[in-house]
Amino acid sequence: MAVKKISISLDSEVFERARRAAETEGVTLSTWLCQAAEEAAGLAEARTALAEYIQVYGPPDEAAMAETRARLDKAGVGQWETADEAAARMAALARLRGELPVEVRRRAG
Repeated sequence: MAVKKISISLDSEVFERARRAAETEGVTLSTWLCQAAEEAAGLAEARTALAEYIQVYGPPDEAAMAETRARLDKAGVGQWETADEAAARMAALARLRGELPVEVRRRAG
């Protein structure tokens, strides 16, 4: 993946909160900000897709929405996860895609 270096400005309190969060998760501030930007971009794209859907098909049926929310809750979608849980999830996805975990690649290389 190509990396693009940029310069950004953050409110002092936001910077400190982000720095603490990155430290807590054991990642660099750049990595933490990249993950946060990826999540925010995904949410923005989802909101845009929903607005387009509503424009074409109208608002979703309330009963169907309640059922969908219940199914998502049952599946754990949107629930908070620890850094270890996120790492385990990402490792499992990498295995499903046939990718070697980073530590295995380092030993093999």
